[in-house]
Amino acid sequence: MLRKIRGLHINGRKKMSTDAPIQTYLNPEYVYVPLIAGSTKLKPIVSAGDNVLKGQVVALREDRFAHPVHSPVSGSVVGVKKVWHPIARMVEMLEIKNDFQENAVDDFGEALIDLTKEAIIERVKNCGIVGLGGAGFPTYVKYLPNKPAEVVLINAAECEPYITADAVLIQAFADKLISGIRYIMMATGAPKAQIAIKRTKQALIAHLNSHLKGFEDISLLLLPDVYPAGWEKYIVEHALNKTYNGLPSEVGAVVNNVATAIAVCDAVEENKPLIEKVVTVTGEGIKKPQNFFIKIGTKALELIERAGGYIDDLGDAYFIAGGPMTGSAIYTDDMAISSSLGSIIVLPKRTTAIEQACMGCGRCADYCPAFLTPTEIKRAFIAGEIDLAEELGALKCIQCGLCSYVCPSRVEITDAVVKAKTAVQKKKAAAVKKG
Repeated sequence: MLRKIRGLHINGRKKMSTDAPIQTYLNPEYVYVPLIAGSTKLKPIVSAGDNVLKGQVVALREDRFAHPVHSPVSGSVVGVKKVWHPIARMVEMLEIKNDFQENAVDDFGEALIDLTKEAIIERVKNCGIVGLGGAGFPTYVKYLPNKPAEVVLINAAECEPYITADAVLIQAFADKLISGIRYIMMATGAPKAQIAIKRTKQALIAHLNSHLKGFEDISLLLLPDVYPAGWEKYIVEHALNKTYNGLPSEVGAVVNNVATAIAVCDAVEENKPLIEKVVTVTGEGIKKPQNFFIKIGTKALELIERAGGYIDDLGDAYFIAGGPMTGSAIYTDDMAISSSLGSIIVLPKRTTAIEQACMGCGRCADYCPAFLTPTEIKRAFIAGEIDLAEELGALKCIQCGLCSYVCPSRVEITDAVVKAKTAVQKKKAAAVKKG
């Protein structure tokens, strides 16, 4: 029997970054291309002193999820240096100095004429399109299941507080979104598609409906206004009344987010690689919260400056790469924006929450969308009982942050459960390696 996934309404605080139109900032002096994708190292194919064109391949991912990575600008390669990444650590990146000429590779802008499944998938792969709202998984891989998909699902829930990049993209590029969906349907063989959006977003719903006239195979899937309604499994279960263990393809679904679908459109129609994106810069610590259309690899501090800078007398603050529920606290704003980063949030530390002893209220378990008991996983991890943590379902944690959010004792549960999950993964990987 399918258990209904739980959620909690959270104040979105989104209006602060949607009042202003998207601001374009495409001329940073330097951009930075990470030589890492998840835990996989990328191979640079350019060296210090090389001149590069916009859209030129500068690095390769060579594992089973192989794809190229492109230069967002034309200019010269300075070299490889360690730079802060949104994963909250410094990683090696290619530093490229912009010549501001925007000279592009020869086939940049060429539309794909052969709109077959194979040709679309190959174009998406060659343009280096990855998921723009999560872990940066290569998009073309999702289009390669053994059987045709039943439905394409576009995640437009954007359920974490503060983040509005997808909302402004829908408002500005609804036609591109719909074209991207059509290409994804061709690539996957899906006969229909649904755009999953919270039913409270009435203005966006009306805007989408006005653009969907005549597209009988694309409809809206209205979600409740709860967090984490944007969880992939949550959307699939609402759409199909089915669940899965590993991937949505098990039940015939392909899930992409709004920005990724638009990137697919740009790849098919313009042969445009993944070199630009929209990022939300917001929070009570920013003077003029707004969304920016940028070159991937731009430094965060440059966007903050263009958002009016920090509020006066900011004092101690949280600088968050990503959402407030799932993002990473970073020590510096001197951080390069990666392809999968959707937001930069600055929140003043107005009060200091004092952690108290767990009172055993069970709220963390009551609200866990994965039906776990987070405090028990935390206890197992602290005791060093990694096998027990696995038995309690640590690997099923989606790292949504709800357990810490609802805890009346302000216990940092999420961090411990994520560490338990990591410990289980490392133990299993070590066992496989040992044979």
